[in-house]
Amino acid sequence: MAGLAVIGLGLAGAGMYALTSVWPGLGAQSIEVLRQVIGNEAVASFETFVFELQDQLKQVQYQMSGNQPQAPWEVATPAAKGAAPHATASPHLAARATPTPHAGQALEPTAIPGQVSSLEPSARWQPAPVQPVGSLAGEGQWSAYLTDSNSGRVVAYRTFLEPDPARPYAIVSIVAFDLQATRLHFVLGLQEPSSPVAIKRTGKIPEADFQPGVLLAAFNGGFKTEHGHFGVSVGGVTVLPPRPDFGTVAIYSDGRVQLGKWGSEIKSSPDIIAWRQNGPLLVHNGVVNPHTADRSPQDWGYTVDGGTATWRSALGLSADGRTLYYAAGPSLTLPALARSMALAGTANAMQLDINPYWTHFDAFVADGAGLRAEPLMAAMADKADNRYLKPFSRDFFYVTLQG
Repeated sequence: MAGLAVIGLGLAGAGMYALTSVWPGLGAQSIEVLRQVIGNEAVASFETFVFELQDQLKQVQYQMSGNQPQAPWEVATPAAKGAAPHATASPHLAARATPTPHAGQALEPTAIPGQVSSLEPSARWQPAPVQPVGSLAGEGQWSAYLTDSNSGRVVAYRTFLEPDPARPYAIVSIVAFDLQATRLHFVLGLQEPSSPVAIKRTGKIPEADFQPGVLLAAFNGGFKTEHGHFGVSVGGVTVLPPRPDFGTVAIYSDGRVQLGKWGSEIKSSPDIIAWRQNGPLLVHNGVVNPHTADRSPQDWGYTVDGGTATWRSALGLSADGRTLYYAAGPSLTLPALARSMALAGTANAMQLDINPYWTHFDAFVADGAGLRAEPLMAAMADKADNRYLKPFSRDFFYVTLQG
């Protein structure tokens, strides 16, 4: 009987592997149905089994095929060391070569890490230098990604890293936004985070921001309520109560953003228009949290544990509060994700949602009189469903140009 159970689990795992790999949306829906049948803890164990199976197959495939990892997008190479960046064929891309700090090195903050800054205008902005840690050409090189269509100035850069030596195919894509030129917003999903608190839920971007030349990008929020009961507040309404000392991103009425621990670094304020938690901080004051690999559902949520490789995403903030970072990628353990955020230059960072379907980032470009979504990575195109251009079931963030 035990042998049959193992075979059954293996077949079920293979089936779920096919669903999550070929039809991510269907796989995500199947998992949600399964949670109602066998519970969160059992599903987390099952998902861990499936993702470990996926990871083992990827490692075997990688070793046997001899294929090399590929950069998630084309990166222009400067003509010479120290040469100025130049534009590529894409209107969103340009290249930038920069020196880099050591991995895991604590930042030298120009303000209290994670605290609200005054964000006074300055002549020029670019993200902090990034240390390449893998073998891909262009790794750690910031490329111009999103621009102000009126002035042409770059308001967001992107780069990528190979943070896990055991998984060269685990490539993290990182987007850095200039918070002096852009504004972060939060949208409560139609269904999640669920709460008994009565609050209006549209699940969509307001019409005032849903305009070409205004809306720049949107990306996933955090876990469902049942996976961690992490705090959420929108428009002064506490949808879920905050958990003390947990990582929190707060958006203020003047457009400023703060990311830090609830209760000590971030406190309730009438100036905050939205805040969202999603577990402990991955990076705090420039140092990676040593507990990221712990198997602690009470802290990290009733999902797969931190040592399991799967799609993961994160949000981070520079020490001076000016640069906002979003990161996402496949086959990531939580320590690898945290390392990526530290390397990118975040002072504080928190994990967002995980798993193939829920981890998603779209940039928006004008398409006639409307907008067209362009996923950050080609791997995200497999699940491109214009989710942020219509009412969506889960919470998410979006970014606009400063008004």
